[in-house]
Amino acid sequence: MTSLRRFFVGLGISFGLPWLLLILIPALRAQKLTPLQYDKERDGIEGSYPGTEIYRQGQLVYLKEGCVQCHTQVIRPSFAGISDGWKRGWGSDQSETPRNAIRPSTMRDYMHEPVAPLGVVRVGPDLANAGYRLLDKAAVHQHLYAPKSSSEWSVMPSYRHLYTTQLIQGNGSPHALTLTGKFAPAAGYEVVPTAEAIELVNYLTSLKKDSPLPGQVAVEETK
Repeated sequence: MTSLRRFFVGLGISFGLPWLLLILIPALRAQKLTPLQYDKERDGIEGSYPGTEIYRQGQLVYLKEGCVQCHTQVIRPSFAGISDGWKRGWGSDQSETPRNAIRPSTMRDYMHEPVAPLGVVRVGPDLANAGYRLLDKAAVHQHLYAPKSSSEWSVMPSYRHLYTTQLIQGNGSPHALTLTGKFAPAAGYEVVPTAEAIELVNYLTSLKKDSPLPGQVAVEETK
């Protein structure tokens, strides 16, 4: 075998083997996943895991707007004593010091999603369980339109193109944003969300990816 031939064989193995192990095999495994049923006696829960579909239209807006560039949707396994799941607001327990850690994400958490927006960096907070803390849709709309109106330190870009500024008709739109100061529209005008903005907020407020795993339902209250 010539040196050039060995070079190309080695090059193929160097790129092909990681692609096979890290992309192709996991993708094939993911396609074969099926929901798992809860055992009422064992888990104290009925139904299946994962249980609900996603707001697909809202997810399409999320992907189109590039939210995945700054936000993740994955709770990482604990490492060296550090756990994502102990962070305040990252699960159903919204207390200042959550009692139990939220479990790490699994492949099945993304079963109903044609594209799993895992993300790569956390410029903004993780959104895997954002639905527990984003309870006020009006506040979410305001933050999307003018991030600094609710958080002066925010580095999130404005998504004003998802909103329309229009003349106030009659009593105004019930969906108009409450904006004050420099963020308020001109007198006689109001800012209302487009259909895309509504779908995006519906999607964000629905994100709750911490369903208990069958056979591993939550830690007992006595612990």
